[in-house]
Amino acid sequence: MFYPPAPGKWKVDALFPDGFFESATILLKGVMSRSLHESIEGVAAVFLCRHYLELALKYTLYHSRWLDDETHNADSDVEPVGKSHNLQELWDKLNTELQNRVPSIVATGYDLDFVAKFVKEFHDVDERNTRFRYPGEQLPVELSTHETLKTDFETLLLNLKRAHDVLELLDTRSEEHTSELQSPCNLLC
Repeated sequence: MFYPPAPGKWKVDALFPDGFFESATILLKGVMSRSLHESIEGVAAVFLCRHYLELALKYTLYHSRWLDDETHNADSDVEPVGKSHNLQELWDKLNTELQNRVPSIVATGYDLDFVAKFVKEFHDVDERNTRFRYPGEQLPVELSTHETLKTDFETLLLNLKRAHDVLELLDTRSEEHTSELQSPCNLLC
């Protein structure tokens, strides 16, 4: 089924954030058109939305670290983002780093408040990135007397697209600042 290359290091050749975003979009549209089911594909769509958001925050945070400031590339190894799944923590770090490293991006009027609210809502509902991955704390044997979470899939899709646009602009602008100065590969390779 899988064909890893010869022994040694290998990678998956994929555009991860784009793949999760596009897949979530397709599933959300299917749920909205009623060709897919909320309780089957809908929960997978919500997970993909949350995972896209996590990856987009991590990529943008990492790319912002290529810079010391708006006129200087980082002159040392770029700090890794880490493996945190905490969206609020990732957003707070990104927001702080953007303000410190590239304040002109923050001042451009990108809708950072919208992204902050989108992140907060996902964080409040799924702080540990498990709510839409597993059916409960004790995988399928747990009986639940809890109320059911309702999801407005149309609003989720609109908000996902808006957050995607803002994060994509932030990430692109961070990379543009870097490429104007010096290729980040010179620092990382």
